[in-house]
Amino acid sequence: MELLSVSPLFSAIVASAVFLLGFLLSGVLSDFKESEKIPAELATALETLTLEVRAIPRYRPQASVQPALEAVAQLGQQVLAWLQDQISLEVLLQRYWQVHAEVVAAATQFTGEASTLRGRLMQNLELVLQRVNRVQTIRDTTFVPLVYWMARSAALLLVAGLRMAESENLLESVFFLAVIAFLVILLLRLIDDIDNPFGSASVDSAEDVSLEILQRTVERLQAALTPL
Repeated sequence: MELLSVSPLFSAIVASAVFLLGFLLSGVLSDFKESEKIPAELATALETLTLEVRAIPRYRPQASVQPALEAVAQLGQQVLAWLQDQISLEVLLQRYWQVHAEVVAAATQFTGEASTLRGRLMQNLELVLQRVNRVQTIRDTTFVPLVYWMARSAALLLVAGLRMAESENLLESVFFLAVIAFLVILLLRLIDDIDNPFGSASVDSAEDVSLEILQRTVERLQAALTPL
C-alpha cells in the first residue's frame, strides 16, 4: 500500500504527534506527582489524630478515649480498602461520620488550657476528608478529553501514513512501522494508566502511587490499640 511519497509534510505529522503526546504526558505526570503525596498525608493525619486522642487522658485522667482510638484505626483500614477499590466512597463517608462523632465525644471530655487540642483534632479529621475528596476527584476527572482525542487521532494518522509511505526497502519499511507504532501505542497506554494513579486494584494498571506508608501506618495503629 505504498500510496504516499515521503515529504517534509510527513515529518510535520510525526512532529505534531510527538508534541501532542508530550503535552498530554506532562499534564498527567503533574497530577501523578501530586497524587504521590496523598497516601503520606493521609497516614500523617491518621497517626497524628491517634496521638492527639491519646493525649487527652494527660489532661483529664478519667477521660475514656478507647472508642475514639478504635474508630480512628478502623477509619485507616476503611481508607486503605477504599483506595484498593474494596469498598465504595459512600461506605467510607459513613464511617468517617461515625469516627467524627467518636472523636468529638472524646474531645469534649476536657476543657481549659487544652482547648487548642480540640482544634487540632478537627483539623486532622478535616485533612483526611479533604484528601479523600481529592482522590475521588482525580479518579473521576479525565485530563482534557479533547486532547486525548487529538492525540489518538494523530497516532492513528501517523501509523496509517507509515503504512502507506513509499520505501525502497521492505524490511526497512516494516522496521520503522513496527518501532514507531509500538512506541506510540505504548505511550498512549502509559498516559491512560497514569491518568488514574489510584488504580492498584485493576489488573490492567501498572503505574500507581505506592500505598505502603499508609499500610504500615494502619498496621501500627491497630497494634497500638491497648487500653490506656
